[in-house]
Amino acid sequence: MKKLFYAVAVVASMALASCSSCAPVAATSNPVGKKCGEAVSTLFLNGLIGGTKDAAINEAAKKGGITRISHVDTWTVDYAGIMTQIGVRVYGE
Repeated sequence: MKKLFYAVAVVASMALASCSSCAPVAATSNPVGKKCGEAVSTLFLNGLIGGTKDAAINEAAKKGGITRISHVDTWTVDYAGIMTQIGVRVYGE
């Protein structure tokens, strides 16, 4: 019984494991500001079921109240192919 419990626990932990990454996208000559805006899109089943929100630079800038962008980062978190979140962070003034 213990072996079955451990086998189920290992399979469940592997299924729930996530992978994440963050990468720079762009930079401008504007000085680094104190504001940050973020936009996120959530996909299910590796994109078979569409995104829930707009993950665009313009949307992130609006949410952060940014008019002069200094730099942009993107990030992705994948939850075993079941759910994937894609986001954009915009920094500036």
